[in-house]
Amino acid sequence: MRPATSHRVGWAGRRDFSFESTRALARNVDFVERVDALQIGNDSWFLGMRGEIYDGRVSSFQSHVVGFDISKSAVLDFDVLAASSVLDGATIPDSPRLNIEASDAEIACQLEDYCRRIDRIWSFFGGADIETLAKLATWMIQKRRTVEAPSVELSMICAAYIYGETELSLRLLAELEIEWQERLRSELQPVDGNDTLTFQLTQAIGAAALADLARLRRIIDRTDFH
Repeated sequence: MRPATSHRVGWAGRRDFSFESTRALARNVDFVERVDALQIGNDSWFLGMRGEIYDGRVSSFQSHVVGFDISKSAVLDFDVLAASSVLDGATIPDSPRLNIEASDAEIACQLEDYCRRIDRIWSFFGGADIETLAKLATWMIQKRRTVEAPSVELSMICAAYIYGETELSLRLLAELEIEWQERLRSELQPVDGNDTLTFQLTQAIGAAALADLARLRRIIDRTDFH
């Protein structure tokens, strides 16, 4: 999408398409700009962009915690329109919709707006480089609900810890532990065969998630991996 990015990938379906541009910040550390378009009805397109952080330092740590490789997964992602609006002190607008017959120039204009928003986000934290990544990621985690980042998950906790925010990582860890504990307690007891399978699967997933969190807490408490 811009010269500074290292490569582009994409795909297209009958009613949607997506493409990405990757900016290499350091070895095994990338920032991806992902554009998604979805046809709405017969006359318009929804056009959105998300920023995604891939950091080998974080994914290596998370892989150590869970016991298998998760290096292909994003550490954190956020909505570019929401994040840039918050940083600009502006109300978050609805994602743009383009007429199904929109010209190439109209589409390019919207993509240019997204690019400028990405540039403003990086500029706010001091520029697009490895030195400012931790500041950007930490802010996105703290503002996760506003910038439409995912709810708390293991990768977010690991990122906070690796980026030097141990106190934040422990708060997030406690939040996710409580979330899983409440979910498991609230699961209804099965009444038939299908319900039994669903119940057992949820209990197994929850138990594994809580075990991962307990393992992560022990690592953080020992601080022998950081």
